[in-house]
This record gives sequence, structure tokens and C-alpha cells, in this order.
Amino acid sequence: MPQLDIATYLSQLFWLAITFGFLYLLTTRVILPRIGQTLENRHRRIAEDLEMSERLHRQAEEALAEHDRLLAESRAQAHDMVRAEKERITAELDRRRRELESQLAARISQAEKELKQAKDAALAELEGTVGELAAEIAARVTGKAPGKTAGKEG
Repeated sequence: MPQLDIATYLSQLFWLAITFGFLYLLTTRVILPRIGQTLENRHRRIAEDLEMSERLHRQAEEALAEHDRLLAESRAQAHDMVRAEKERITAELDRRRRELESQLAARISQAEKELKQAKDAALAELEGTVGELAAEIAARVTGKAPGKTAGKEG
């Protein structure tokens, strides 16, 4: 085996030192800086992503708070609109009820006048009929026809 030959130790140590030196320089000057740069870029990007995430989270919370505020305002406006419309409708219904009540009161008053007139006319006619009936009864009972004054008195 040539590696165990003592005569080649020096040349093997020489090439070992050169190869080791070359790999050391390559590693320290090229590979490690690239790995360091990659790690640094990665950490920076993670930090930026976290910062952006926090910013977006704050914006989302602000948007949610704004949404809740607008929703509360909208509900309050809707409630006010409903209340105002209810009051308007109630006022309109009260106005119509008063109109109907006044119309009904006028009709009732007119009907009462007509009933009173009909009652007075019926009572007047009844008085005349009662007088005539009384005269006829008296004439049948007495056998004499009563005078015209008797019919009007009774």
C-alpha cells in the first residue's frame, strides 16, 4: 500500500497541507460567507414577514373596529328611521281616527235628529189616531157621536 510507504510521507503531507489550505480558504472565503449571507437574508425576510404580519394584524383589527362602529351607527340610524316612521304612521292613524270619529259623530247626530223627527211625527200621528180611536170607542159605548172638541181634548 503506497500510503504506508515512509518514503512518500513528505509528499503526502505536502499535498495534505495544500489541499487542506485550499479547502480552508475556499470554505472561509466563499462557502461560509454565502451561507452567512443566506442565513442573514433568511432572518431579515422572516423579520420583515413578522413585521408585515403584525402590521396587517393591526390593520385588520382597525378595520374590524371600524366595521363594528359603522354597523352600530347603521343599526342606530335604522332604529331611528323605524321609530320616526312609526311615529309618523301613528300620527297619521290618529288624524284619520279623529276624522272618522268626527264624521261618525256628525252622522250619529244627524241620525238622532232624524230619529227625533220620526219619533215626534209618529207621536203626533199616534195622538191623532188615539183621539180618533177614543172618539170611536166612546161613540160605540154611548151610541152617540162625540163632538169635534172631544176628539181634540182627549
